[in-house]
Amino acid sequence: MTDALTDVRTPIAVSPNARVELSSDGTLHILVGPVTLHVERLMCEELATTLAVAVVRLHERDEKPEPAELRLVTSSGPSRCS
Repeated sequence: MTDALTDVRTPIAVSPNARVELSSDGTLHILVGPVTLHVERLMCEELATTLAVAVVRLHERDEKPEPAELRLVTSSGPSRCS
C-alpha cells in the first residue's frame, strides 16, 4: 500500500459530543454524533461563524427581561393583576 492511499487524520479539536480532524489532504472532517461533514477550510470557517452568530442570537433571545409585575392601586391598597 502506498502513502497516497492512506488518509491520515489528525484531531485538532475534541469535545464530548463533537470532533474536528484534519486530513492529510487538507480536508476538515467535522464529526457531530452520527454525522460527519467533509469540508474545505474556508467552508469550515463560514460554518463556525454562522454557528457563532446563531448561538449569540439564541442567547439574546433567551435573556429577555421578565415583564414587570403589574399592580392595581385602589383606595383600599395595592392588589395584583393577573
